[in-house]
Amino acid sequence: MVKKKKVREDFDIVFKSGDEKAIKKMLAKHPWLLSEVSGEMDEEMSEQNEIVAAIGVMEDELTGPASIEDIIFSLNADFNIKKTTENIQDQIIKIENIGLVKKEGNGWILSDEGGRLCDDFLNKNLKESQL
Repeated sequence: MVKKKKVREDFDIVFKSGDEKAIKKMLAKHPWLLSEVSGEMDEEMSEQNEIVAAIGVMEDELTGPASIEDIIFSLNADFNIKKTTENIQDQIIKIENIGLVKKEGNGWILSDEGGRLCDDFLNKNLKESQL
């Protein structure tokens, strides 16, 4: 167990450095890391999809940018999801950096790609809730 913890810590350092050769070397040596990293990335992407969907819902409802308060409201009211303001702000920075949302005034709007992701998320969740 101690060895896996040390390997995880080393991998986090290498992963954050962005050194692709070192990342691939560690993944080849410790293949179990891939499933752990994939699980963490899936969880983060899921959180980001929820926030994108909340921005889309509020953007439609307000016919304009959605503020942090609007996003929190939508997550609670529309999706029954509770998140802290800090968590939402951290995720918004990440989704803004990958081009899914744009800062406008005191809020955020979806990019074209963010709109597609929002629609996919809402359609998938709508189908699941109707089953």
